[in-house]
Amino acid sequence: MQIDYLKKTIAQKIMFKITTTQNQNSLLNEVTITNKYLNIKSTIYPNLGASLQKLTKNSIEIIDGITNDEKGLELYKNKFNSSFLFPSPNRIDDGKYTFNNKTYQLACNETALNNSLHGHIFNKRFKIIKTEATEENAEITLSYSNNGDTIGFPFAYKIDITYTYTKNNLAISFNVVNNSNEEFPFGLGWHPYFKSTNLSKSILNFDGTKKYNLNEKMIPQNEIQIPFKTPLTIEDTFLDDCFLIEKNQTIFKTPDYEITLDFACTSNENYLQCYTPNTRDCIAIEPMTCAPNSFNNKRGLLTLIPKESFDWQINLKF
Repeated sequence: MQIDYLKKTIAQKIMFKITTTQNQNSLLNEVTITNKYLNIKSTIYPNLGASLQKLTKNSIEIIDGITNDEKGLELYKNKFNSSFLFPSPNRIDDGKYTFNNKTYQLACNETALNNSLHGHIFNKRFKIIKTEATEENAEITLSYSNNGDTIGFPFAYKIDITYTYTKNNLAISFNVVNNSNEEFPFGLGWHPYFKSTNLSKSILNFDGTKKYNLNEKMIPQNEIQIPFKTPLTIEDTFLDDCFLIEKNQTIFKTPDYEITLDFACTSNENYLQCYTPNTRDCIAIEPMTCAPNSFNNKRGLLTLIPKESFDWQINLKF
């Protein structure tokens, strides 16, 4: 009897736990994942596009997210912290594209450059459809359905995003279903910022030799050689570039922690967007299934026929 009690007590101590918090402003509702034994804490905001706004391990902050207040909401509008990018990662030039001989006009939310930026699920309200916590892992699935009434993207779809936490890994899985009566174009991406107490001494590493040359609207033009070799010690380097990488893996090492991003290859090339804000306290490392402006340049563009689904997964090893 005493042994059974001790086993139960130990199991409770090492288990993952999932809690939900309702706030006065529902956009700031939270799902928190903790494991005191592993010293892991993470927070997801279902009503901000199911975005990940906190990830700490051993009290070290890995994800640079927002604060749980109005100031945080304002920051999210401008910085897109950890937002998921669908159906179009990054920019669409003038918000215009042609697909199957039809021309569409998306809303341009990057007014300074007149581009459509980062798709349209980053601010959508996701429903929590599954939570499960055990000694080994925690799993949360969030779902959003669109009936095809989005400006410039009149296609019905459902997207499920599943977070799976284990000891040293966070897997983010995507499942997109075409619920319309015609095929549609799409791409997927993730826009996390990773904190660094010393960005200049942090190291970015990936296998690749080419990036896109950008015009004055930050739209990709031709491929050019990357002006540096990897691994790159960032120092004073400014990045706002899309790289064509040869392996679907990227490593980022700071004085405090190291992460590896693995993401599935969906075409002959892998796409990685990197951005260093002027604050120089973090870096955006964004895996994408396609290049910016893919609705027009077709680089990595995916299509989904009616009633079919598409799966993609990102593994964040920390």
